[in-house]
Amino acid sequence: MAVEKMKLLSILGPYDDLDRVIGVCIDSGSFQPENASGFMGDSEGFSYINEENPYSFRLMKIKEIYSHFGKTPGFTADCSGVDLDEANRRIDALYETIKTIKDHDSLVSTKIGDLKRAIEQLSHFEHMDINLDDVFNCDYIRVRFGRLPFDGFEKLKKYNKDISSIFYPDSSDDVGYWGMYVTPIDKADEADRVYASLFFERMRLPSYGGTPQATLAHLREELKDLEESKKEIDESDDIYFDEHTELFGLYYSKIKVLHDSFEVRKYAAKYHGSFFLAGWVPKSAEKALEKGLHKIDGVEVESAEPKDVKRLTPPTKLKNSILSRAYTFFTEIYGVPSYNEVDPTGLIAVVYTLLYGIMFADLGQGFVLAIVGFLMYKLKGMRLGKILIPCGISGMIFGTAFGSVFGYENLLDPMFRALGFEEKPIEIMSSALMFIVVSIVLGVAIIIISMLFNVFSSIKKRDFGSAIFGHNGICGIVLYSSLILLLINMFMKLGINTKALATGGILVPIILIFLKTPLGELVCGRKPKIESISDFVIENFFELFEVILSYMSNTLSFLRVGAFVLIHACMMSTFSALAGITGGVAAIIIMAFGNVFVIALEGLLVGIQVLRLNFYEIFSRFYDGDGIPFNPVKIEG
Repeated sequence: MAVEKMKLLSILGPYDDLDRVIGVCIDSGSFQPENASGFMGDSEGFSYINEENPYSFRLMKIKEIYSHFGKTPGFTADCSGVDLDEANRRIDALYETIKTIKDHDSLVSTKIGDLKRAIEQLSHFEHMDINLDDVFNCDYIRVRFGRLPFDGFEKLKKYNKDISSIFYPDSSDDVGYWGMYVTPIDKADEADRVYASLFFERMRLPSYGGTPQATLAHLREELKDLEESKKEIDESDDIYFDEHTELFGLYYSKIKVLHDSFEVRKYAAKYHGSFFLAGWVPKSAEKALEKGLHKIDGVEVESAEPKDVKRLTPPTKLKNSILSRAYTFFTEIYGVPSYNEVDPTGLIAVVYTLLYGIMFADLGQGFVLAIVGFLMYKLKGMRLGKILIPCGISGMIFGTAFGSVFGYENLLDPMFRALGFEEKPIEIMSSALMFIVVSIVLGVAIIIISMLFNVFSSIKKRDFGSAIFGHNGICGIVLYSSLILLLINMFMKLGINTKALATGGILVPIILIFLKTPLGELVCGRKPKIESISDFVIENFFELFEVILSYMSNTLSFLRVGAFVLIHACMMSTFSALAGITGGVAAIIIMAFGNVFVIALEGLLVGIQVLRLNFYEIFSRFYDGDGIPFNPVKIEG
């Protein structure tokens, strides 16, 4: 539950060794470069490296090759033995081959499309025993091919004598007849007008010779030959690539390494025959990286603490134990902590797991949830699945304490009796008030712990005013604790001196919180600046009033913990009652459905509600999450 210490490395050396230095930094896996402009500004003699990457076009080519075959290139780290010249030759040759094939495929595809359209058109007139050459070369008549709607065909009868036209149907579909009409040349314009008014859809056939049936046979044979030829070319291309997949994977890896390494050069600066490169490295990896850099002759390395570099913001690398590492997912959703901020991952791990287990307390359902989480993480790589595993185990623990197994509340009674209990110690439905009280107690404890985190975080950031006088600082802890004690004393008569508590625990903290701004300035050694006393009083009065209300609303938010315990029990009791009424196979089906329904629905709702409690009632007290994630340069596929 910590942010790892960082060091800033400044590297100087001969310009000719820049690529070797970059290679060492990348191989370390722990170097995040900083732009040299942040150090040099407009210093005379320094120039920033802005060269065009010579490997970009080559990388684009091999990516297009993989895309052509519908595959994703895999990255192989060990590619140092690849002959770059040979790789370039093979990539260029295959790229040009693919380009030629694509051009050929485009022409063939166009031809195939034309043939398919021609076949579709002619197929409507396949049974006509006419020679198309004769039809298209007639000197005294005109022939039009197309489709005439059924009602148009009926109406045509009264026009035929006037336009001297005959319509010959050959086939039909749901709309009308496919065929042709014949008319003398001198009547063609009038016939075209009449047929158009009857919604005749004219189709212009390609100029083929012979009968439609013979032409179709020829076109279908030509189409078959073209498709087979295209398939053979594509398959031969695929076979070649499949046989050399491993080799091209190495080529891709080599070029990717060179390309990404060259991209790091833009962070460096050049000064005559030397270079300057700087970047952040975790303190734990500092010595190993320096050792690797010192192996290069003429390279000098200097390290500095983040506090000594005012102009730059160090990145954040989270360092959590194996037990809380999964919950980094939630921390990153909210925002990565800044370098001088407290990492809340450990706190969210404990609180989230605890509250989830209480709200989803069932031995059987918790086990299913843990298994589902394990499968989500192992099979799909879902980080949320890794979080569900401890949550499911927590649900199993509390489910055992409550005696609940897949909604059966008395299944563990023999175990409790064997342990010396007359009955199970916690009966959910008869302990509603206890769960409400426990929820409030948990809420109070979590809020105070969050305030303590704020004190620690504020001190770490050297914001002593917030640590002492803030409503989430020491004064806030005293005020909140005193209000809680006052309420408890009212109901339980603990014998606490109410006047002393009200004065020392409530009034004094309120005054100090009210004066937080000027007092905070004084504590930090600065002179307070208040432009308007009236504005200061009004603003701080309403802010203080809001703070006290928020104490109450934040505490009551934890009532949802007890509420979900009761809701969970009520939902399963409902399914148990239905199963008891029906009995037999129906009861098994009802209980199975009930458990699936509750695991899916309540598992989601509980997760959302617990996350809300963490984000709004805990994180909001001490956590900003505006840090820069540590992102070292590395080469991946």
